[in-house]
Amino acid sequence: MHIRELKALLALPLLFIMFCAEAASVVASDKVVSLFEAEQYQATIEEADRVLETDPDNSEVLNIKALAVYVLGDDRTAIHLVTQAIEAAKQNGQASIAQQATYWNNLGYFHERQRNLEIALGYYEKALKMRLAVLAADDLQIADSYNNIGTAQSKLGRYEEGFENLRKNIALRKRLGEHDASVATALNNLGNAYNVQGNHKAALPLFQQALDIDMALRGPNHPTVAIRWNNLGDAYRGLGQYDKAEAFLTKALNSDRATFGENHPKVILRYFNLARVYEAQGDTAKARDAYTKALQLLRQVDPDDAAQIRYFEEKLRTLEG
Repeated sequence: MHIRELKALLALPLLFIMFCAEAASVVASDKVVSLFEAEQYQATIEEADRVLETDPDNSEVLNIKALAVYVLGDDRTAIHLVTQAIEAAKQNGQASIAQQATYWNNLGYFHERQRNLEIALGYYEKALKMRLAVLAADDLQIADSYNNIGTAQSKLGRYEEGFENLRKNIALRKRLGEHDASVATALNNLGNAYNVQGNHKAALPLFQQALDIDMALRGPNHPTVAIRWNNLGDAYRGLGQYDKAEAFLTKALNSDRATFGENHPKVILRYFNLARVYEAQGDTAKARDAYTKALQLLRQVDPDDAAQIRYFEEKLRTLEG
């Protein structure tokens, strides 16, 4: 997970399922698609497994299963599955170039989740090159690639390049008349780039615009709204407005616990972000409690993340000292 260096929940790159983009394309099971779109992720995995028993090289089903597994918090398995999708597409030649670009894009995101940023950026750039070769220049998937490349560049400290690509994403969406959740994601990601740079004041209105759109589209109980609350909280923490930070981060924590249950990477991240606020406030007892909870959950969710476990243990020793 590598929570230590995260600035709130960092930018949310855009993931895709893609069907029948060109005449020669592989088609996923309708039931797998409908279950995923209904956000029934465990059922998606089970149905995907049934399809893969008889069609093990169905790259679209492998890709959708990877996305479902990712949502449930297993990034490493998601990487394995989407890599299988890429290999299957190479072997059977059934997936279109646009579909293959989607797989490379998603592989980039899963690596980004693992903090393998240079690797992720390379995969995003590969996806963009493939898309530019077969799609119109104003296709939304091109905008999505600009978003993901800009996000990775910003996390790598390449801020000017990152800002340029993130603005390309927003400009293309506005030119196409988009006013949906993808615009909220674009605004959120530009806000995250500013936040990582330390320009929390510039990040705040972007996060707020993203929250307003998602609240109107999804309502307060959607996990994307929790991301917006989390990011607003982290920006307020950066500005030293700790009461506002605590309020937003607590909303995000409670929402994610209701959505995912306690044992989920996002819940660990929420405790971590709250711990940083309490620590900045000088509230050692609350900070210790939040770090302890994060450590306990991490040992259950990702016991192999030795570096992050050591980080939390060292934090707790410091606070107890």
